[in-house]
Amino acid sequence: MGAMLRVSRKVPLVVKELRRSYVDVDSVCTVIVRRYKVADLVDIVICLDKHGSVRYLVIEPEIDEIGIRVYKALMSYLYTSVTRIEDTERLKDALNEAARELGIEEEFHKRYEVLWYYIYRDSFGYGILEPLFRDPKVEDIELSDWRNPVTVVHRDFLSYEALITNIVFRSEAEVRAYIERLAIKSGKAISLAKPELHATLPEGYRIAATLGEPVSSSPSFDIRKFPQVPIDIITLINEGVLSYEVAALMWMLNDAKLFYCIMGGSGTGKTTLLNAVLQLSNPAWKIIVVQDIPEIKLPRRPRFIQLYGDTSSEQLKRCITALRYRPDLLVVGEVRGREIRALVRAVASGSGSATTFHASSPSEFEMAVRNLLPRDLYIMLSLNTGVLVHIGKVKDGGQVSRKVLGVYEKDGSSWRPIYLYKQYSHIDKCLTLRRIGERMLIENPVEELYRRIEILKNIPPGYDNVERFMMKFYGV
Repeated sequence: MGAMLRVSRKVPLVVKELRRSYVDVDSVCTVIVRRYKVADLVDIVICLDKHGSVRYLVIEPEIDEIGIRVYKALMSYLYTSVTRIEDTERLKDALNEAARELGIEEEFHKRYEVLWYYIYRDSFGYGILEPLFRDPKVEDIELSDWRNPVTVVHRDFLSYEALITNIVFRSEAEVRAYIERLAIKSGKAISLAKPELHATLPEGYRIAATLGEPVSSSPSFDIRKFPQVPIDIITLINEGVLSYEVAALMWMLNDAKLFYCIMGGSGTGKTTLLNAVLQLSNPAWKIIVVQDIPEIKLPRRPRFIQLYGDTSSEQLKRCITALRYRPDLLVVGEVRGREIRALVRAVASGSGSATTFHASSPSEFEMAVRNLLPRDLYIMLSLNTGVLVHIGKVKDGGQVSRKVLGVYEKDGSSWRPIYLYKQYSHIDKCLTLRRIGERMLIENPVEELYRRIEILKNIPPGYDNVERFMMKFYGV
């Protein structure tokens, strides 16, 4: 993985040796839990092995000896060529040209589908990890030590935390070369002088990586994948993440422009939930999101603006800029520091605002916010906070799933639960509904809550379906 192809940055590295992920399923698995395809040609098998561990097995398409020789010849040709290849169409043209010049057209076209998979994988794609990037059910791709297999977090198998793959790097040098490849794709650099990488891949995936000593015992990486089209609120309701009642309340909070925060631990789905809730807003609104990487997306909204800042100070500056744009909603992807002051300013200016926060209880949130804000700003935020939504992972039998565990409103100096998972819901009796009614000049906010619940029940799942209903609801 060390050779450079003379092409655009989109194709940073060429592998001239073909590596194929394969395993004898019968010799590894005792029980096959699921089997499906990604990228048309790759089989994914999820099973229990003989030791009781859950495996995620990648079986890439077979290729014969002649095919391997053709692959090597074509890749060597591309490596020595001065042709600039900027996209897949130009790559296909270059391969056809190379096959003609090398006199291997017949062998190439006979195995075209399989050869194209491997050549694309090793040039424009992500090499041996390509199937993991292509699998929409994989949320995280992880490597803790080059001697260990790559592991993945699978959306449908959260109860197992991480699934062990059959993908193993052969040396420390190979992993380092792979991480350098990821750095090039992200437009950043990593080296022994600067052995840590925090970046975003072209698809919007977050990557954190190290090259080993002195910052880690081995080269390592964690790639957090986000769907290109966000998961919609109806899909989350159908999956049991939240109830129609909670969703309807959040929808009304957006309209009332009251501040709300979604809190929880790492990997609990805070950003996914916030993204889905933000779609429950007027499509004509100007929504500005300040974040370090593009996790929150509203792809069908013409007035959606994303601003970026790597540090808390940079994000505060972006938030101040955002306020000058006069947003209807100002969103900070995740509050870590002083940028929360801009959310208070948004509240004071009449803009709506929302964020996510690492906390497991209202008291944790309260303590952190008190430390981040002067007393006067804290009081202002407290007075204008709609609700805190707590999302976490729940184990039910052998299954682990993400759930909204609680919704809390401010009642005087304390936080009062108005919804607790599997216990009770007092949303239709909460003070927040009354405040929403006063802000929106709604005579009967409880009636409006139930009206919106019925509307949500009639929306089919799918991001575009929700968007069409929002446009119809607001007459856009």
